[in-house]
Formats: sequence, C-alpha cells, structure tokens
Amino acid sequence: MEHPPDLDTRISAAVARLQAGDAPGQAFGRLATTGGDLRLTAIAVCVAGGTSVSEADQRLLEYLGLFDEVPPDEEGVIGEVLESAGYFDHQIKLDEASTEIAKTLREALKAAGPIPSGWALTFHRSMTTGKMLQAFLSAEALWCRRTPANAQVFWTHMADAARLLGDSAEPGFTEAARRCRGRLHD
Repeated sequence: MEHPPDLDTRISAAVARLQAGDAPGQAFGRLATTGGDLRLTAIAVCVAGGTSVSEADQRLLEYLGLFDEVPPDEEGVIGEVLESAGYFDHQIKLDEASTEIAKTLREALKAAGPIPSGWALTFHRSMTTGKMLQAFLSAEALWCRRTPANAQVFWTHMADAARLLGDSAEPGFTEAARRCRGRLHD
C-alpha cells in the first residue's frame, strides 16, 4: 500500500482515542465523523492497535463492501462490524508453547462436534491474539454444559491443554482444569 500523507495524522488520532479508553470500533466511529477516507480511518485504528500498515491494508480487502454507499451519520456501524469481526485485533505470531496449546485446543474442538458460530468466532479471535487461557476457559465453560460428540477425546485434549497452560492465577482456571481432568473419568 502506498502510504497516503494523512495516514500518520489519522494513526496519531486513533492512538489518542484508544489511549483515552475508546474501543477500536468506537474510535473508528469518532474519527469517521471528522471526514476523509473511511478505509484509511479503519487502517489507522488497526495500526494504532499494533498491526502493521501493510497487514491492516491486506486484511481490509475482505471488508471493502462495507464502505460502499454508507448513509450519512452511519459510519459508526462500520466500526462496530469491523470490531465484531476481529479486523482491529492485533494478531500475533505464537511462540512454541502457545502454538502447542493452540494445537491441543483445536484437536479438542475437532472432537467436540458442532460448534456455535458466534462462539467459534470469539474462540478464533482469542487464539489469533495469543489469549490461550481465555480460549481454554471459554471452551471449558461451553462444553461443561454440553456433551461433546467424542467426549473422551475432547476432555483428554482439554486436560492436556490445562497441563500445558501450567499454574495460572487466573480466576477460575484451577477449577476448570480440575473439571477437565474429572471428566476423563466420567
């Protein structure tokens, strides 16, 4: 992407909005009302969250239809959609330990059977942003109320993911790990 001259100004404004406590979609909505190219505003907010300009530009390609014929005063809706879809998420390269946890959690989900689509999106976003503990807790919370298609394989992988996560002080982790191990004997 050619670096438009006003992109740096938009990025600075986006950083200020995020530092002020705006969620990315809200920051987009506020900046969009100042005028200018909405696509550049989306890229600026994404970059302000830690993504490179080239990656933000590349990711935006799948959302270009959102920007067609935006009614006046409806720009904020684009920010909400982009945020919900994970466009603004700072996706990270997983280290070896996180890669192993992610692999184990994905194997658990393969054994789970049908997965609610909204939950799957949230789970995917947790995984791509390196929030393995959040992904684990979310999967355990969902499937402790449901019966996985292949329960033995599912709970084996979940117990293994808990072991790989180690001793977390995160509220609820110890109990969730214990429930996963306990389900192996059900």
